[in-house]
Amino acid sequence: MVKIISIQDDVYAELTKRKDKKSFSQVIRELISESRKETTVNDLNRYWALISSDEGKVLEQDVIEGRKRAMPREIKKV
Repeated sequence: MVKIISIQDDVYAELTKRKDKKSFSQVIRELISESRKETTVNDLNRYWALISSDEGKVLEQDVIEGRKRAMPREIKKV
């Protein structure tokens, strides 16, 4: 089923840059899929190059270990 949507010019330009030989639907589907993916420290490193890959792996392991040791918390509704 085909639907017609409106997008702003800057969004259209960005989608066109990413499009290559894909359809707009494929590009949007990939972006939605990426947004649902859990972000890792190495993902952040790839985008911003703040730390080396090895440092990212060490940091990620530290976070995982810290989460294992953390006490579960109750969230109170206000």
